[in-house]
Amino acid sequence: MNEATVVAATGGLSLVSNGEAEFRSLYSRHYDAILSYFLRRSNPANAPDLAAEVFLVTWRRIEDVPRGEETLLWLYGVAANVAAHQRRSIARGARLETRLRSVRFEAPDEPEPQVVRRADYDRVLAASARLRPADQEILRLAAWEELPHDQISRLLGCSVAAVDQRLHRARKRLAKEYRRTQAPGHPQTEEGDR
Repeated sequence: MNEATVVAATGGLSLVSNGEAEFRSLYSRHYDAILSYFLRRSNPANAPDLAAEVFLVTWRRIEDVPRGEETLLWLYGVAANVAAHQRRSIARGARLETRLRSVRFEAPDEPEPQVVRRADYDRVLAASARLRPADQEILRLAAWEELPHDQISRLLGCSVAAVDQRLHRARKRLAKEYRRTQAPGHPQTEEGDR
C-alpha cells in the first residue's frame, strides 16, 4: 500500500509523519548516489552496509539534514565519516592481528594428560548424573557456582549446618559413584565399593 492509498483510506489524514515522508523521499532520491560512492571507495561487498549506515545516521538526524542542493553534499559528508570509521576499524583489526601473531603461546600439554583429564571429567559427569537431583544441585552450587555455604543455605532455605551435612553426604555419594565408573579394562574391586 503506497502513501497515497493510506491518505485516501484515512480520509485525507496521513499516517506517515513528516520526518518519515521526508526520509523516504530523501532515501529514494539519493540512495544510488551514496551506494556508488562506497562502491568506488571500498570493498563492493561492504558497500550496501556502509550506505545503510549513512541512512541510519540520516534517519536519526533528519531534522539536521539541509534541504535542496545541500542535501546530497551533507550525505556525502556523512558517507566520508562512515568510510573513515571503516578504515580506522580495519586498521585496528590489522594491528590487533599483528600483535596476536607476535604473542608466543606456550605449548599445550601433551595429548596423553589431556585425554586422561577429559576421561576423568567425563567420569565425574557420569557419576554426578546418577546422583539424586538434590545432591546434584548442592554440588553444583558449591563447586561450579563457587557459592559459600551461607549463600547456599539462603538459596535452599536451610541452615548452614544443614548445608554442611548435605554437601558432605553428596560428596561421599559422588565419590562412590565415581569409583563405579572406572574405565573399561579396570576391574571393580571390593575396596572401590566401600
